[in-house]
Amino acid sequence: MLMVAFSGSTALVMPLSRAVSRHTLRIAACAASSSPADLPPLPSGFIVVDKPPGWTSFDVVGKVRGTLERDLKSRGHTFRRRSRLKVGHGGTLDPLATGLLVLGVGGGTKLLDAYLRGAKGYAARARLGAETDTQDSEGAVLSEAAYAHVTRASLEAAAAALTGEILQRPPIYSALRRDGVRLHELARAGKVEETDVEPRAVTVHALRLEPDYADGGAELGLRVVCSGGTYVRTLIVDLARAVDSAGHMTALERTRVGPFCSAAHGVDESGGEAAAAPPPALVAPVGEADLGDAERLYAAIAEADDALKRAEALKAEQEPAVA
Repeated sequence: MLMVAFSGSTALVMPLSRAVSRHTLRIAACAASSSPADLPPLPSGFIVVDKPPGWTSFDVVGKVRGTLERDLKSRGHTFRRRSRLKVGHGGTLDPLATGLLVLGVGGGTKLLDAYLRGAKGYAARARLGAETDTQDSEGAVLSEAAYAHVTRASLEAAAAALTGEILQRPPIYSALRRDGVRLHELARAGKVEETDVEPRAVTVHALRLEPDYADGGAELGLRVVCSGGTYVRTLIVDLARAVDSAGHMTALERTRVGPFCSAAHGVDESGGEAAAAPPPALVAPVGEADLGDAERLYAAIAEADDALKRAEALKAEQEPAVA
């Protein structure tokens, strides 16, 4: 279809689509003005997040990817379903848990396994008197047991027996697979029991009772330093069984993962972290309120990189000189 426009005594003929497609022309102009050389580089590195309670690890990944992609699109980048910005996490935290969750962005996704090997640190809370099917406060009660007879000395002795290289039976409510199916899916369908899961070798570097426990009490706190693949809630269940009671986890915060350690917690020397891992990269993790702030996420990548460099420099200083 044509449109006729008059300029003085001259008739100008142009396609109607040309007159009404200004928006399309603007998009084309923007695309033409943003050559690859003009685009800012895609972010690459690590982001250390303080995972909010109730969020899955994949919730955090999705939020961070969305925030960064929106900002990068405003700067000329394009993303499609099969060409999303690469963002991944370096170790699942249960929805109940909080604390350090390390994300890899861009090239950082390929380095997660290499950097996050080694010990992990946790601060946990537990309650004696009842064991649940999920081994935490969100599950259904399976059994109850007395706890008035429990003493600090008996808990410390039981904790010592659970320290070192041990065999641990993973909980049925976990993301592990059996015959290709997640254990928690089989558990909800009633198709798996605790004894169906094979024990695995894990290392508990330190399992220490917090000072606030009083003999005969139900509430206790633990500081744990352990290898990857260790379930703290299972440690709590085994600890309670060892003192002839029952127990479950009520809270869990990851304070260290690989080289990264929360600046708010620092390094617990008495808890064994110093012997279990190299000097930590102290960071201030990104909180829930800042997960939608692209500039804060870019800054977090730079902060993580700086923290790793400081940790490497400290490690080099502590290593004995070779004659």
